[in-house]
Amino acid sequence: MNPTPSAPAGHGAAATLLPLLLDQMREAGLPAVQDLAAPWLKLLERVSGCYAETQGDGQQALRSLLKLSADWVWQLDAELRISALSDRPRGQRRVEPANLMGKRMEELEGFSATPQELGPYQQALAGRRAFRDFNFQFQLGDGSPMHVRCSGEPVLDAAGRFQGYRGVARDISAERLSMLEAQKLARFDGLTGLPNRHHFLHEAARAIARARRNGQTFAIGFLDLDRFKTLNDSLGHAAGDELLRVMARRLGSAVRQSDGLGRLGGDEFVLLFEACGEREPLTRRTQDLLLTLGEPVHIQGRQFQITGSIGLALYPQDGEDVETLLMHADAAMYLAKSRGRNNVQFYDTSLADKAGRDFELESLLRMGLARNELLLHYQPKVCARSGRLTGMEALLRWQRSGHGLVPPAEFIPLAEECGLIVAMGRWVVRQVCAQVRDWRDQGLCVPPVSINVSALQFNDPALLGELQDALQQAGLPPDQLELELTESALMADPERANEVLHRARAMGARISIDDFGTGYSSLSYLKRFPAGTLKIDRSFVRGLPEDGDDLAIAGAVIAMAGSLGLTVVAEGVESSAQLQALRELGCDEIQGFLTGRPMPAEAMRERLLEPALVA
Repeated sequence: MNPTPSAPAGHGAAATLLPLLLDQMREAGLPAVQDLAAPWLKLLERVSGCYAETQGDGQQALRSLLKLSADWVWQLDAELRISALSDRPRGQRRVEPANLMGKRMEELEGFSATPQELGPYQQALAGRRAFRDFNFQFQLGDGSPMHVRCSGEPVLDAAGRFQGYRGVARDISAERLSMLEAQKLARFDGLTGLPNRHHFLHEAARAIARARRNGQTFAIGFLDLDRFKTLNDSLGHAAGDELLRVMARRLGSAVRQSDGLGRLGGDEFVLLFEACGEREPLTRRTQDLLLTLGEPVHIQGRQFQITGSIGLALYPQDGEDVETLLMHADAAMYLAKSRGRNNVQFYDTSLADKAGRDFELESLLRMGLARNELLLHYQPKVCARSGRLTGMEALLRWQRSGHGLVPPAEFIPLAEECGLIVAMGRWVVRQVCAQVRDWRDQGLCVPPVSINVSALQFNDPALLGELQDALQQAGLPPDQLELELTESALMADPERANEVLHRARAMGARISIDDFGTGYSSLSYLKRFPAGTLKIDRSFVRGLPEDGDDLAIAGAVIAMAGSLGLTVVAEGVESSAQLQALRELGCDEIQGFLTGRPMPAEAMRERLLEPALVA
């Protein structure tokens, strides 16, 4: 072994540690070890102070430090070819020097670097200047990629002539992978893998630029799953997340490659249709998407049918920037929900005015609830044969301060949309129980009172407990109340609906299915639900007795309900001719203007004293 060269004078304690470094470099087969080691002297000067008092321990610690280093040492000759390379530290991926020797870095197998990295590196080499943190990629002998970060400085001889470069390098593959994962998380939704809001808005802005340049039209679609919150609240977030993943996969398989798709958050998805042309083909494309979404889905061993509502905004007529188009598509989506859900609507300028009115009305409604501006009206239900009172329906009204009664069609859908309907439903339960208690205390015979239960309220886990508490506080039997639910509310999750209805029935409450015939009309579930009453929707009563189709439908529903032992109530009865037709069909009870319009509690008290309401 050649004697270890002496360290240059003036380096203090570092001189005693330098031989250890030189031993390591000689074992790696590096030439000119004295010159190659010189850049390390400053580092050694810093660390050697830690071992000044215990030189033996310090030498051992430095040996361990060198073995644990993640760096390796390299050298280029005057032609910038790799002339020396140390082996990789133990435990690191191995770089075989034989596969790299004699090559320029850019000649390595699979070499690649970004222009931002490569340019400054090449400029440094051309100017014989030092470079730092040059990042590039090359391929190892086993075919796997390695990302490297290296720094180097020029080597000059005693006469100042350029001899090459020397430096250190480090494997940053793990760091690079982490960075790519972070970039992916910044651009894509972690749950569905779809582009997130930020990435979608970026792509939409580029689409606007292309459309402006090419004079084309494109559309942004806003898609919201119908009643997703109901399922998420009833089954839990794990089921909700699984549903979102299923819906994302369905959308991804249904949209064209030229279309864009992203998730904004929650159950809100966005679509981008480039060069979409006319409205009619775009409508067909989005309706096909809804058909794909609406196919049955199995979550946690149960089957659901989830629909969606889509709003569309067109560039440039509905907006010339992404945020405006997205806002208008959102407004059109709410229009689709207000028109029955599971449909497609285009933005219209009138929606902006409606959105402003709805926002103002929602604020007023919240204040109205706090100020006790809500009240109840009651509409009688009577026996179709005798005309005697058999029940009544409690109907919510809003007496807006200074404006009179607000039509239910204006504030009930808004209350459902913003979630206020749950608090309003609780108020109705307590108010009805208190009113019935008051009538009974006056010695009146009060028939069952039906209350409408919205889909949101029905899926509130506290519903039955609050109902029972209200009945107990008023001292009323459970069968004094009848829960009235629509078909669509029950069929959103029929298994859970069946469970809740059986619990309500076991408690003693009555069950009524409203608007039968306008929703799923599923007889297989109807016979399983513990309902006692079926209400024929007014749309099938309006044409009686002249309309043969309405007559046939009403007759079929009445016959079917009779075979299942259900009481049938016909809604919207306004004439004696309609009443007579329903009597002939065997209808049990009727409700409508013929029996009386919805009326305040004081007027309803007088009706409770009358023996019959219709002849």
